[in-house]
Amino acid sequence: MNSENQYDDLIDCIEESFKEIVTIAKSLGNEKRLKILIFLLKRTHSFGALMNKIKLKKTALSNHLSHLINAKLIEKVDFGVYSITGDGIGFMEAIERAYHQSPSREKKRFEALQTRAISNSFLNRYSR
Repeated sequence: MNSENQYDDLIDCIEESFKEIVTIAKSLGNEKRLKILIFLLKRTHSFGALMNKIKLKKTALSNHLSHLINAKLIEKVDFGVYSITGDGIGFMEAIERAYHQSPSREKKRFEALQTRAISNSFLNRYSR
């Protein structure tokens, strides 16, 4: 396979759903919205509980919730009550998976283990 074509399917998929992906990425890229999603992973919460937990004013929280609803990451299940959607759970799992499997993170972890092993070896050698 030609390396130029290696990502053609990925590119096609992203281009077909570009607007939706941008909406989701913007929602997930905001610290407060990510905190809302994490909080809703635990269970369904009321507007007031979210406001207290996330430390936002009514207008700001309402704006963030609207973004998350438009991205279909959360839903309003009752008057003033919100829940994470299946898509929301899926994207949170994808973020966690991508983070933990990233080559740069693995490299850092390996280097930290090597450094610790060298330090332990040094300490063992000179602490006798």
